[in-house]
Amino acid sequence: MKRKLITSLLVVVFVLAGCLTVFAACDGNGDVDHTIYFYSSQGDSLATITDAAVKQFEETYPGWTIEHTQPGGYDQVLEKVRSDLTAGTQPDLAYCYADHVAQYLSSGTVVDMNKYLLSEDSFTYTYNGDDGEQTKTIDRIGFTQEDVDSFNKGYFEEGKLSSYAVPDDVTLPSDALVTLPFVKSTEVMFYNPDALKELGIGVPTTWGELWDACALAKAKWQSCTPLGYDSEANWFITMAQQRGFEYTSATGNHYLFNNDGAKEWLDDIADKYNKGYITTQQIYGGYTSGLFTKGPKENGSIFCIGSTGGASNQAGSNFTTEVAPIPGTPVDKDGKPVASKTAEGFDHINYSCISQGPSIVMLTGGNGASNPTEKEIMTFQFIKILLSKQFQIQFGQGSGYNPMRNDVYDDEGYQTYLNGKDEDGVTTLEAKKLIISKTSVVGKTLSEENRFFVSPAFVGSSVARAQMTSVVQYVLLGQKQPDRALADAYKACGGK
Repeated sequence: MKRKLITSLLVVVFVLAGCLTVFAACDGNGDVDHTIYFYSSQGDSLATITDAAVKQFEETYPGWTIEHTQPGGYDQVLEKVRSDLTAGTQPDLAYCYADHVAQYLSSGTVVDMNKYLLSEDSFTYTYNGDDGEQTKTIDRIGFTQEDVDSFNKGYFEEGKLSSYAVPDDVTLPSDALVTLPFVKSTEVMFYNPDALKELGIGVPTTWGELWDACALAKAKWQSCTPLGYDSEANWFITMAQQRGFEYTSATGNHYLFNNDGAKEWLDDIADKYNKGYITTQQIYGGYTSGLFTKGPKENGSIFCIGSTGGASNQAGSNFTTEVAPIPGTPVDKDGKPVASKTAEGFDHINYSCISQGPSIVMLTGGNGASNPTEKEIMTFQFIKILLSKQFQIQFGQGSGYNPMRNDVYDDEGYQTYLNGKDEDGVTTLEAKKLIISKTSVVGKTLSEENRFFVSPAFVGSSVARAQMTSVVQYVLLGQKQPDRALADAYKACGGK
């Protein structure tokens, strides 16, 4: 994609009385890049929503443009940023997971956004307008305290450097803010209420209840695959959290997943796979929503565990999709799994569910920008639009992701959207929008009940995650026994 450049001979920065002013004199002997490069994993439908934020930014800040590039999924964004860092052409802003940023920290380009977060400084820049050189003043660089107070505390805390295993060569302060949440997702269980009614059962709340439901479904509809799980890695990591076996650690020996608890769980799900109860994305060859929307009578499924961010794909054509939290694991007082809610030693149900969805990281110095400070400040203005209440409402309604601001849920219009009905109880949303609204309600509940967790972020944590996808796949297909699959994964992560 063609890069847009504005040339400049001289950049002079003045900081006077809390006002930052940048004057750029242009005569073609140097380059000042007035294009903000933004990488995301958004598909076309989400990118269309983001277009509104891009338009708002470009209209508010004349002389600046946004170039929004979608290299592919999250892994493709990671690889693109890593490649660009090597060439010094890194973007100004990028979608990220924490384990991605762990790999960027040593580059020295990750911006500590604390310096802009609540900045009351004003900022003036110059640009070439229709009437020649003009100036534009931004009254306040940062958010207001009211804005920051509205950010979901759990999501916000994920972005602090203190949450990371920090390499020795990183010079950022220990309290640095290296990411801000954009929107968040988790996994939920989509289910076919008509099928459950035919089976005469309620919605499963534990894994034991879910496997019992799968057995009943398989007996009634022999050609169905009752459960589809969209992410093998998420399944392993979530069950490690629920069942109390170790996965990874931010310190010491990072890779802890080769343990008896993991082997026991893998043996159990291999048995369920052999009974025809389950499939996964890699085995099915695509998101298992494609199986779920068929229904059990058409060789489909009755449950699908997938991301809230993909909710619109779960709308069934012959039934009305419903949404519930993923099942939990009954555990004893020490957090170890027990057989059921009535088993000896049962203490409570561990309902932990993974917190995902994109955060955003700001990188500096890429694309030959001759004034990184100006570029950072203007990139932060785009962040302010993306994290504004208005845009978070728009993106949440169009995606099923959980907004990162709590005040979104207090908005009257958003409440109407979540209800999916008008004041007379009449459904006002078409099927895809209705399933998104139902998913958003469940996501809000999970947040309020503090069920979310995040796995440790360190250089190599993304490798561990990728290996868990392979482990589950190998074991289900019978290509490796659990002990061999885990040992090979440990070796692939650099273990001995």
